[in-house]
Amino acid sequence: MEEMRKAIRERYRPALWYALERDPELASRIIAEIFERMLDIIREGDEKLRERMEESDNRLRERIEESDKRLRERIEEVDRRLGERMEENAEMLAELGRKLGELGERVEALRASLEAEREIRKGEVGRLEGRIIETGLITSLISWCEPHGLHVEPLPREPYRVDAAVEGEHVLALVEIAKTGAEADIEQLLEGARAYERIRGERPNALILYIYAERPPEWLLEEAEKYNVIVENSPKRIARHLSELEKQLRRGE
Repeated sequence: MEEMRKAIRERYRPALWYALERDPELASRIIAEIFERMLDIIREGDEKLRERMEESDNRLRERIEESDKRLRERIEEVDRRLGERMEENAEMLAELGRKLGELGERVEALRASLEAEREIRKGEVGRLEGRIIETGLITSLISWCEPHGLHVEPLPREPYRVDAAVEGEHVLALVEIAKTGAEADIEQLLEGARAYERIRGERPNALILYIYAERPPEWLLEEAEKYNVIVENSPKRIARHLSELEKQLRRGE
């Protein structure tokens, strides 16, 4: 991670400042490269985590095998004594059974704990990757919108329900980011519009579903059209569309 910080300070920062002022497309490529490097670091961390989990599993397996070996030896010893003193060893056998049950419960609890930790770590990495991708997409949208005089404001999920607002002199658009898009994303945009108007007293005049799949599916475009939702996967086209809408609204004053 320190290597990544050093690369950003020495290599990317000067080029990024220049690109943000002169070349938005270059800025988008630089930002994409930075986040690809960050994702590589995350994947390396995930690989190390998997190795640690495998190491923990191996240690657990060794402990179980060792416990099983000791248990077998103890049972054999009890069997020998049972042949000589069945009645005297009856209580010892019962105690051994109880200990065996407790050992099995502990082993099973440990296995369940390791599995739960593994799933939690996977979820955390997935959420972090998602947030990194969303941040990169919003940054790219900012770099394309600013030359058109449009301000992009990232919004907290609660209470606004959407990812960002794009505002010009006349246009106000809400943006929801999704990987491939679904009906739930369209419904969330509509909820976000109501929440934004309730909180800030302004009604958005454009709703945008910004997906980062290669191409929106036809059914999604048809569903979005029913609610006047714009579906796009290009920050450049989003900025151009909102710029045209800004001009139309200005002429209609």
